Amino acid sequence: MTFMMLQHAETIELLSKGDCLVVLDPALALQYIERAYSLLGNCKLVDIELLVKVTLPYSRLLLSFGRVDESLSILFKALTQAELKNKKLAREELLQEIALTYYTLGDYQEAGEYWADCFLADDFSAVAKLNAHIGMGMIQFAHGQIEQALAQHQHAVALLNSQMPAVLHARAWINVAAAFFQLNQWHESQHALVMAYPFAQQAQNHEFIGEIYIYMAKIALETNSLDTARQRLAQAKASCKEWRWGEILQQLLHGRIYVASAQIDDAIVCFKNALGKAREMGSAKQIMDAHHLLSMAYQRTGNKEQAEYEYGCYQAACIRMKLAAEGASVQLIQRAVHSAQGRLGMLHCA
Repeated sequence: MTFMMLQHAETIELLSKGDCLVVLDPALALQYIERAYSLLGNCKLVDIELLVKVTLPYSRLLLSFGRVDESLSILFKALTQAELKNKKLAREELLQEIALTYYTLGDYQEAGEYWADCFLADDFSAVAKLNAHIGMGMIQFAHGQIEQALAQHQHAVALLNSQMPAVLHARAWINVAAAFFQLNQWHESQHALVMAYPFAQQAQNHEFIGEIYIYMAKIALETNSLDTARQRLAQAKASCKEWRWGEILQQLLHGRIYVASAQIDDAIVCFKNALGKAREMGSAKQIMDAHHLLSMAYQRTGNKEQAEYEYGCYQAACIRMKLAAEGASVQLIQRAVHSAQGRLGMLHCA
């Protein structure tokens, strides 16, 4: 027992060192947390709470470095352990993380299945169900149902309370901002980002801070404030050193800023970089966006043949994404949201 306690103490120490380095030196943070995970795996008795504490940051770092299969594998391994031990809170956290990972990769069908599991679990907490509520809104957003997604996210914001974690407040407000942005309601989007920012800071979630700055840059670009767009983009890049998905968004945005500045060749370089990174990540939505932007950029240069090629790739990506009313996913959303209606009314009081 003493030896196991020593192992756990060393695991916690390695995890703490890794957590401190996630922003400053992600590669070194990964080494520390990888050692913590390995050490914990050698323990004969599994401490599920500690396993989740190590697995979540380890999975996120693996994903940020493009090691997608490994990231998902350790999440599923931990989920199996949590289910065997009947640890409800651990199951909630792991299901949420799995759903978010699939969503980030553009696999909305799988993401929806896991969020639906959270909705349908009667014993899950208000936080888990609210996370699932936000997730389903994100999937509606991905399917172009923006007004419905906005309604879901506004409902989620209304259900927040001061006992819920800061990261959940930030996530809810960022998604409200995204929906307003898609509806060209710049003022409302900016307001939601301002609401999200202090919660993202409080949670020390640098990816959320980066995402907030990216949306602020996009609003500035849409309102012809190029200098502000460049400033916000620089802040997004500085907020998170190793953020593979964020790098794709930053490259796409930087390319759009170049287009607005009539620097088309530089824009094409950015779009190609984003496409390469998106392919490495298997991020379907960003692959589609990169092809679309490349097509428009080549059109601006007069390269009709390349523009048509990229537009063809864009159309093929659209088909693969099944954005034209993906029946199974739409039905899944409707079932899950409908099943949650009676429960969601109680979330604020939980």
